[in-house]
Amino acid sequence: MMKNLILVVDDDEAQRNILGKILVKAGYDVETASSAYEALEIFKSKPVDLVITDIRMPQMTGRELLRKAKEIDPDVPIILITAYAELEDAIEMITREGAFYYLVKPLDVGKMLEEIDRALSLRDIEKGEERRQGEAPRFEGIIGESPKMVKLYREMAKVILRGPDTVLITGESGTGKELVARAIHRYGRRKSGRFVPVNVSAIPATLLESELFGHERGAFTDAKTRKIGLFEEANGGTIFLDEIGELDANLQVKLLRVIEEREFQRVGGTKPIRVDLCVIAATNKNLEREVKAGRFREDLYYRLNVIPLHVPPLRERKEDIPLLADYFLDKFAKQYGVEPKTLSPRAISALRRYDWPGNVRQLENVIHRAFIMVDSDMIDVDDLPEEIKSDAGSASLRFETQIEIPEEGISLEEVERQLILSALKKAKGNQVEAARLLGISRRRLQYRMEKYGINSKPFKKNDQDGR
Repeated sequence: MMKNLILVVDDDEAQRNILGKILVKAGYDVETASSAYEALEIFKSKPVDLVITDIRMPQMTGRELLRKAKEIDPDVPIILITAYAELEDAIEMITREGAFYYLVKPLDVGKMLEEIDRALSLRDIEKGEERRQGEAPRFEGIIGESPKMVKLYREMAKVILRGPDTVLITGESGTGKELVARAIHRYGRRKSGRFVPVNVSAIPATLLESELFGHERGAFTDAKTRKIGLFEEANGGTIFLDEIGELDANLQVKLLRVIEEREFQRVGGTKPIRVDLCVIAATNKNLEREVKAGRFREDLYYRLNVIPLHVPPLRERKEDIPLLADYFLDKFAKQYGVEPKTLSPRAISALRRYDWPGNVRQLENVIHRAFIMVDSDMIDVDDLPEEIKSDAGSASLRFETQIEIPEEGISLEEVERQLILSALKKAKGNQVEAARLLGISRRRLQYRMEKYGINSKPFKKNDQDGR
């Protein structure tokens, strides 16, 4: 796989050379330029993956270079190098002009490499390419490799790289809309600001305006002191408005003004308060239907729906269930400080047959309950809730007819071991294919192979001999 090309632009020769050496050592190809003019010539002649540029340079500044580079390639990540005195300019170039991030002199090399990796990874996701290390792209806490999740990752990458101020996330309850919102904030340009989550439906309508926008002392009977609202707290960061479809008509008008003007007034106040933040809204309702029914403002809907992201329900990505189950099993093992448990192939099959009306949240609860209640290190189908077992009943019977149980009995561990051996034989030693046949992740298969002392090499050798 080709190395990423980074263009370093700085009129300070010593710093330019030091940065170049650091980046080459980190595994990147590097071009350097002593001026913005020289940088543009390189940029036009070669496919540059990322630009690192000083802001203050003679003749043409880093800001001007940013604008001209974005005209040529709107998606190229540009990282700014700035002195502390120029910090305000750097932040404005990020929020208004599409720069990716800034680094303050003297440079923190670890931070620089982290931001470069983040920028290139996001661009890889957006393009649908694998990461440079050959790993599938991931956002922390969001699990899935199904086509619908890969599509979501790419859309998220575009949102993060292009930095719109308004995003709408749709999806059923329990699909993970807040995880998506947190990832957009965590990887985005405003990550240094606060992430402020608000569940609109959980706050009484009579209190919601004051919670969102704050109030002045004496604005109403119980307003004994000034209150800072959640929009002010999120200034410079992200506010996440969950269940936005529950917002009443009066507050819909006020929210529209905040989105359009980026300003509001506290309850009882007269002075406009300006904010610079990203507004992410989420809903499990069909807002188009709500608009037609007259329950949601059409103009607010179109302002929110500039960048829509849809989180698919679990029943539409059942191939992700083994990955999610592994993730939760590891999570609870760490939480309780014990060895991780595993799911039997029958249990995995049962989980994949169920339709999950409560989505990922319901799956997590099922795994959590089984992890606590089951004493052995393997969770079998009989340890799952009745509604899941009943869905898997007929499949379980078919499965049992294919296994001959000897008179002296057989342990579940031995059944599992034989299944793994059969899967490896059928897959000719290919662990990815064997994991697919068993309905588990490759990592979980490797864990079980190590547990039972199974080696896949003999199956590959036998296949070669057979050829």
